[in-house]
Amino acid sequence: MKQNSYKRHTAPSPRIVRWCLAVITTAGMSSPAMALPQDSLIKKILPAKDSSWFGQTTYLWNRTSKRSNMVAATSSIYTSDVNSTLTADITNALTGRLAGLYTVQNSATGGSDAALLYLRGKTPLIVIDGVVRNYTGFNTADIESVTVLKDALATAMFGQRSNNGVVLITTRDRGHKAFEVNASAQYGTLEPLYRDKLLNAYGYATLYNEAQLNTSPGSVPRYTPAMLDAWKNHTNNPYALPDVNWMNEVMRKSSSQQRYNIDLAGTARNYHYYASLEHFAQGGIFNTSPQNSYNTNNDYKRYSIRTNASVSFNKDIELALNVFGSISTAYAPGLGSFQPIQSILNTPPVAFPVTNANGSWGGTNLYRKNPVADAIGAGYTQNTQRRVSADMALTYKLDDFIKGLWVKGQLSMNNYYNENVGRSKTYAVYALDTTAGAPAGSYIQYGSDGIVGTGNATVSEQIRQNYVNVMAGYDHQWNDHHLNLLATFNKDNSIASFNQLNIVYTNAGLTTSYDFNKTYFADLGLVYSSLNRYQPGKRGAFLPSVGLGWVISNENFFSSELFNRLKLRASAGQTAWGDPDGYYPYLTNFTIDGTGYNVGETAGSVPGAFRTQVANPNYSWEKGVKFDIGLEAALLHDQLSVVLDFYRNRLSDLLQIRGQNTGIFGQTYPLENIGINRYTGVEATVHYSPATKQAFKYYLDGNIAVAASKVLHTGDQNYPYSWLYRTGQPVGQLFGLIAEGFYQAGDDFNKTANLQGYTPSAGDIKYKDLNGDGVINDLDKAPIGTTKPLINYGISGGFFYKGFDFKLLIQGAANRNILLSSSIMPFYTSNFGNAQEAHMDRWTPTHTDAEFPRLTLGSNINNSQVSSFWMRNGNYIRLKNVELGYDFKSMLLPNSKITKLRLFVNAYNLFTIKNIDRYDPESINNPLANVRAINGGITLGL
Repeated sequence: MKQNSYKRHTAPSPRIVRWCLAVITTAGMSSPAMALPQDSLIKKILPAKDSSWFGQTTYLWNRTSKRSNMVAATSSIYTSDVNSTLTADITNALTGRLAGLYTVQNSATGGSDAALLYLRGKTPLIVIDGVVRNYTGFNTADIESVTVLKDALATAMFGQRSNNGVVLITTRDRGHKAFEVNASAQYGTLEPLYRDKLLNAYGYATLYNEAQLNTSPGSVPRYTPAMLDAWKNHTNNPYALPDVNWMNEVMRKSSSQQRYNIDLAGTARNYHYYASLEHFAQGGIFNTSPQNSYNTNNDYKRYSIRTNASVSFNKDIELALNVFGSISTAYAPGLGSFQPIQSILNTPPVAFPVTNANGSWGGTNLYRKNPVADAIGAGYTQNTQRRVSADMALTYKLDDFIKGLWVKGQLSMNNYYNENVGRSKTYAVYALDTTAGAPAGSYIQYGSDGIVGTGNATVSEQIRQNYVNVMAGYDHQWNDHHLNLLATFNKDNSIASFNQLNIVYTNAGLTTSYDFNKTYFADLGLVYSSLNRYQPGKRGAFLPSVGLGWVISNENFFSSELFNRLKLRASAGQTAWGDPDGYYPYLTNFTIDGTGYNVGETAGSVPGAFRTQVANPNYSWEKGVKFDIGLEAALLHDQLSVVLDFYRNRLSDLLQIRGQNTGIFGQTYPLENIGINRYTGVEATVHYSPATKQAFKYYLDGNIAVAASKVLHTGDQNYPYSWLYRTGQPVGQLFGLIAEGFYQAGDDFNKTANLQGYTPSAGDIKYKDLNGDGVINDLDKAPIGTTKPLINYGISGGFFYKGFDFKLLIQGAANRNILLSSSIMPFYTSNFGNAQEAHMDRWTPTHTDAEFPRLTLGSNINNSQVSSFWMRNGNYIRLKNVELGYDFKSMLLPNSKITKLRLFVNAYNLFTIKNIDRYDPESINNPLANVRAINGGITLGL
């Protein structure tokens, strides 16, 4: 008898089974089953329960399924996982939690701090409640679950947007009882994980003099011994010999963030609902001036509201309505958030004082950008984004006609509006007039003072989207057979630019799921998808997919005390990506330009037309063939769950510009479907939650993904050497020169291979001559950095004990390289360019094993080459999130209507173990680096 064969019938109780066994034994009946102990027989007769982890509900596109019944490759997290991170953008709450999903957060500016997402090597599609839409401004408290759809079977119904995988966000739509209210408040501090440590005036001037002598031997140093002594002994005149720490003058050491949220939810026999209201605010990193009547800091604030509700008019008809709206405002200095930081990095501490003795802005003819004035004296900008979305769905169950049959219609509207207000102004800087005969205390003015403008706001972007989806489903159970059918037709019509026509995705599909005795599973997906931006006759793609599953542990031959469940599954299918880079790229585009032809007796000018886009009539969607095989197991009486996946994805017809082209063509070559890439990898997810009756309960989760890629074809040029080819390398492989240390004093530079057109000096970077022709040039560029598979992992866990709860998340990456920008060198534009403490570790005749090459003024063409010298180990392990809370309900409020009164403290990016000094490994070349957050809060439930 197969385990689980009675799952769909009322199971006999253990007492009845034992009574029956006793009767049979007393009657003296002989049966092979009688040789089994009673407990073993009971185990065979009674249905095996799903473990808590495999029994979880997984939200898929327009349907739900238990994890144990699925054939497709997916991973999910739920409300409690997402809400343990206070962040402005939902993408930062996904880090380290889902196998195969890799995130990189390279900025922490409020409103633009979304992490980059990569799912099995590609940027996934974001879908919210079944519709592709903008996710910025999203309230994480509204989330019911986040599911990543990885293989062809899981993403089949997305048609020409299925190639890159899908991140599916499902919002809450009901409560757990008739009425409940939850309110939460959080407040915390933010501080940058990394900030450039700039040298003071003495250190800067010392290095500048050294760089000057390296560049022009024998020249007179700019900074005299007397000036150096004054700075070193702090006897300098702050106006004549300034020593300004621009970083401290412009930027705060920390800022704040806060979030307040209240939600109402309820459920009853014929209705359920969820509503929420959120306010989120994040302070900026710049110092401000009380004299300004406007905000010059890069603050961010957001208000959002959501209502999800449904009502059943009778047992057959249900109407659901979801509405979401948000408005967010991001402020910045008048020249933008990056400009003050750029001025800090460009302006030496000795250039000029922040303000002169008369209160005017300091500056010179050479240095007309005052970093403090850039932050608080150049006006302000304000970006406002408004989002409104509404979904209405009507479901009609046709059980009275055919049991298990239903139809559903859905209408969705999304509107995104982006408005910019620019109120920048110019400012004058003043330098003390030191010319002979100038009056004492007089200044020379550079530039002019302006006023904050009053111009109208400009709308930079407006997206209008209408979505229609019609579905019919059939679900039928007979004996040990179960069949589920879903047919759908949907159209996504959107306008993403003011001067362009609509872009329309149309999908028609059928998915079939069948299982026998919850042991043998077979899924089939058939989708036809089209996109209106392609040439008629070439717009459609037929995308089949199939999946098979086998629960081995349900077989009679399988007997194991270790495994409670063992399932093997596999899927294969075709996917596509139809997101054209260009406007109707199969057509030739022309434009009218101001320059033209002189015609007529008076030689009048007539504007001429010229071609801006070369047509490619064969332009088509990118294609994918994906294969996935997975193994799922529950062990130790369902306390341990393990999921393993191996995938192999071949993406072809990738849009690229062929390398074998010629300048005779006279124009940029069009994109063509010529690229072929392969992505392979292994993913594992582990969940351990021991069953215990003790007050102390804990759990552990872990996931790891090992991902490799290879370029199979990319239309390379006909290179003379094998190391120049991109084909055969990992996707996105960096190429550069191979560094071999520094030239040293005593080297015979005439006998070494040097950079073409450059005469090296001791302390310059030496490069490997790969082709042995005696010169370093582009023919010596080869893959730099690791070519090993990228490894990403996350480890999470927590415990509960007598009202206390604790959870943490550790996230990391391995086999990862980082390329530093060569502009990190000081004085890279001659007089401009600040110096950092790190530059003290530069090459000198007495310090030849240094981190940086010798110092020079201006950009050194040899040392600024992209090369392995600037590659760094990007591996890291980060304590991403940790939270400790205590619920006072059981102690203080046992008889009240308060269901929860929880105080908590949490931290984000608390500390990082890394191989690279000074920098954050995710935001290596971004001065607006990641932040560390420490928050406290309270949650109240009624």
